Amino acid sequence: MSPPSTSTPTSTSKSAANPTSNGAPSGSSLPRDVPTGEVEGEFTRVLSREEKRKLRKVEKHRPQFQFDLSHFRNGRKIGIAHVRDLVLYLLADGMKPTWIVPENRTFITHVVVLLVPGLLPEHIGIPPIPSLATLPFPIAPSMIERVDDEPLPPNKVPVLSQMFSYGVPSRAPGDSRRLFSVMTTLLNSPLPDNVKKRREEEGRRLSALAKADNAPPFLYLLSANQMIDNDYRVPSYVSPSDAAPIPEVVKRGLPAELLSLLACEETEAAETEGEIEGPPPSAALPNGDGKGTTKWKDEGWAETPQADQPPVDGQWKVLAVDCEMVLTENGPELARVSVIDYNTGTNVFDELVKPSAPVTDYLTQWSGITPEHISAATHTLESIQAAFLSSPTPVLTPHTILLGHSLECDLAALKIRHPLCIDTALIFRHPRGPPYKPGLKWLTNKWLGREIQGAASGHDSEEDATACVDLLKLKMANGPEFGNLFDNTEPIFDRMARLGSQQGKVNKTSAYCDYFNMRGGLSARATTAVKCTSDDEVVGGIATQVESHDFVFGRFMELANVQGWNGEAHVPASMSEAPSLGLDKALENLNRRLAEVHKSLPRNTAFIVLNGHSDPLPMLALSARRTRWERLVKTLGTTDGIKGEDRWLAEDDRKLEAAVNQAREGMAFFCVK
Repeated sequence: MSPPSTSTPTSTSKSAANPTSNGAPSGSSLPRDVPTGEVEGEFTRVLSREEKRKLRKVEKHRPQFQFDLSHFRNGRKIGIAHVRDLVLYLLADGMKPTWIVPENRTFITHVVVLLVPGLLPEHIGIPPIPSLATLPFPIAPSMIERVDDEPLPPNKVPVLSQMFSYGVPSRAPGDSRRLFSVMTTLLNSPLPDNVKKRREEEGRRLSALAKADNAPPFLYLLSANQMIDNDYRVPSYVSPSDAAPIPEVVKRGLPAELLSLLACEETEAAETEGEIEGPPPSAALPNGDGKGTTKWKDEGWAETPQADQPPVDGQWKVLAVDCEMVLTENGPELARVSVIDYNTGTNVFDELVKPSAPVTDYLTQWSGITPEHISAATHTLESIQAAFLSSPTPVLTPHTILLGHSLECDLAALKIRHPLCIDTALIFRHPRGPPYKPGLKWLTNKWLGREIQGAASGHDSEEDATACVDLLKLKMANGPEFGNLFDNTEPIFDRMARLGSQQGKVNKTSAYCDYFNMRGGLSARATTAVKCTSDDEVVGGIATQVESHDFVFGRFMELANVQGWNGEAHVPASMSEAPSLGLDKALENLNRRLAEVHKSLPRNTAFIVLNGHSDPLPMLALSARRTRWERLVKTLGTTDGIKGEDRWLAEDDRKLEAAVNQAREGMAFFCVK
């Protein structure tokens, strides 16, 4: 496929581009027809000379994109970060890009970015894009050069070539063995130095408060909204809030320094909360229909009583809990629970539990539970709940702070609702940011320098709970920002909004239209988040929000779902349970939806469509094989006896690297309506 002949090909400035004499589409170089009148009923109103002059002026300053081929000829391919930086250049304080020239950019009124994972070159009627290709490639049928006279694949998304004349090869983030999140790179940007410095100063101030002698770890308590968003079942007396669920009567007994610390947290939460459309947080409360009820039935649940006064001795006990499960005929059930005291590090409660139904799988390689353990168990779930809540010396009191890793799973196993929770999966951030969470094994190795969960006999709940204790102590000693590897980036929504307030202008507004509406994720940072359950709802969200927002992000998932990708995130149940949809029908739907989105865009809106990456399935299959091999070696302690598909060779490493390299290939399209 030969590159465009001009040094600065225009991607297009019209919804339907036309080629100029030099072979590059350029709406700006075509003769423009200036309207001579407006139709009103059966009459035509002739425009005045002044009106015609204004129209010519508007057309003269029509914005458009042009590619600078000097960037691509050095063998450089644009990455997802380049697309993000272009958006920030158009709407915020981003650097001027070197690979694309936005002409008359001050006249661009809105920017819409649409991520379409699953879209491939063969879907749009063009040959496969060579992995070494960097130059913009034509997608208009009349401009596509056939390779070896091979017939072109049928164009199943013809509307794309009506909006864009050129596409650009892109490169997804990743390394030699992994494909990283396109969403995280696209919607997060590096912190400017002045903002980074200000945050470091604020972090030192919070650290000083958090490390006060004998200070309870209130700073790390989950808010009610965090609990709801992470599938915790909150007590009936706790209302949705961005503050930790500490009753006011209890707060009055806290030291002034701690109250100041909690006030900082509440203020920060209030400043970042945006308008959220879709189900309110109350939908996930214990008796609601939200996600809090999707995994565990209501019957048999108990909750800690509400605190009506500060603790008599002034002490807020911290206990780490970890549970092990087995599979029964009724599903997963509790088999062991261990509780470690934060201050002493001693095991204060460690009991085996007899499931209520026959065991179908002991999950020994993960739980460490064997048939002998279950035979020796004397407790039931009900007696464990009584020991925790209603015995003469209960494990839990209204003033107990519970600590754990993905603690919502342990509380679900216990069927206990408790208001004061600290979760090491949330107070330590994943390097890729939300919604990813770090694993306990990784955190323990990274920050404590020791291995856990490595025994062939399975996990040990006491070992896991102790690791949580040591991780929280490390946080307490070093401050809230310790261990956060994602600190040097921020959502682009925050950057856009901050720019307006700094310059004394109206803040740039943003809308997020996607299948997920997590208050703790990227959608929480947008001015408006529209929760969608289908691609058609994404179309509707974009059409509804684009007029009133400077930036709109949307993502189509149907095409990726039909092809079995779903690599960016888990597909909602509403999609995974839907009847199977054929690829041709999905492409037909995509063609219609792209046309509808484009039609809804106001004039002078920059429209960017990208697929993010190519087919990840070969890479995922090889990665799964490699993971299985590593687990077998760790379990057996040797490579002897591992044969066939379970064996991993140097040749397989090369295949994995090639599959990852291919999966990282993508394409992007740019135009101004």
